[in-house]
Amino acid sequence: MKITYISIDWGGTHLKGAIIKENIIKKEFNLPAGNLKIISDEELLNICKQIIDLIKNYNESNIIMLIGAAGVSNDITSNRLIKIINSLTNSFEKIIVYPDYLCNHVALLNGNDGIISINGTGSILFGVNEAKMIRQGGWGYVFDETPSGGYFGKKYLEAVLIGLDGDYKYSYYVNDFKLNNGFVNREEILNQVYFASSIQQYLGNYAINFINAYNKKDNYAIKTINDSVELLSKSILDLTIKLNLSNPKFCGSGGLWDNWIDFKPLVDNSCKNRGIKLDWQEKTNPLTLGPFLCYKYQHCFIQQINT
Repeated sequence: MKITYISIDWGGTHLKGAIIKENIIKKEFNLPAGNLKIISDEELLNICKQIIDLIKNYNESNIIMLIGAAGVSNDITSNRLIKIINSLTNSFEKIIVYPDYLCNHVALLNGNDGIISINGTGSILFGVNEAKMIRQGGWGYVFDETPSGGYFGKKYLEAVLIGLDGDYKYSYYVNDFKLNNGFVNREEILNQVYFASSIQQYLGNYAINFINAYNKKDNYAIKTINDSVELLSKSILDLTIKLNLSNPKFCGSGGLWDNWIDFKPLVDNSCKNRGIKLDWQEKTNPLTLGPFLCYKYQHCFIQQINT
C-alpha cells in the first residue's frame, strides 16, 4: 500500500496543510490554529478534529502525519499533540512533530546551510552550518524586541495608553486608534488585550497601525522600529560568528517580509552597516512542505514535488 503524507505548517495563528501522495499534492487546506505552548486542550482537540475530517477520504493509504509547529520546545509539547490525535483516530502509521523553525529552514533554503529570519506575529532566527544548528529568539511577545507583528502592535497600543494618560507627544496614536476603532478608552483597551484568547495574535492586529505611523515619519515609531531592526541585524551578526558563516545564504519569511515592502531594505542596510553581506535567497518551497522535506531529508531522500 502506498504512503500518503500529511504535511502541516502549524503557526501561532493559523495552519496550512498539504496532502501528498506519490509526490503530488492532492489537496491543500487552511485552518485557524495557535501556539502549542499556550493553546488549551479544548482548542487543540477542535483543531485536530477538523484536520482529521479534512483528510478522511485518504484512509485507503498508509498515512504519515508530519507537523512543524510553533511552540514545540520539548517532548511534552509535541507529545500532547500526538496524544490528542491518537485519541481521535488510529489512521496514522506515524506522527512526527518538529519545531517550526527547523521545517521552515529546510523549506526556505532547500536543505542548504544559511540563516532564516521568521518575522510574523512573532520572531525567530535560525541558522545551520553543516551539523551545527543555532536558534536565537523565539521567546514570544513578552520578551522579544526584534521585529514582529506582536512587538509592533504592543508598542502601538503602549503609545495609545501613554497618550491617554496625558502625554500629548502621543496624541497621534490616541486619534488614530479612535479613528480606526470608534472608541478610545483605557479600560476597554486593557480588557480587550488581557482577555484575548491569544494576546500575541491580538497585539499583532495593530502592527499595521504602527507601520503606518512609521511611514508617516512619527518619531516614536521611527525610533522603535529602527532600534528593533538594529537588534535583528546584531543578532544576525552574532549568528554568523557562532556558525562561522561568511556571506550566508539568507531568507526572510512571515508577515513583515510579505506585506511591508520597506522591511527587506531596512534589514539589508542595517546588516551592511555591521559588515554583513547577506546572500539573499528566494523562498525555495512553500512552508507547508517543510515537515515533509524534513522527513525526507532525515531519510536521505528528496524527490521533486509537483505543486
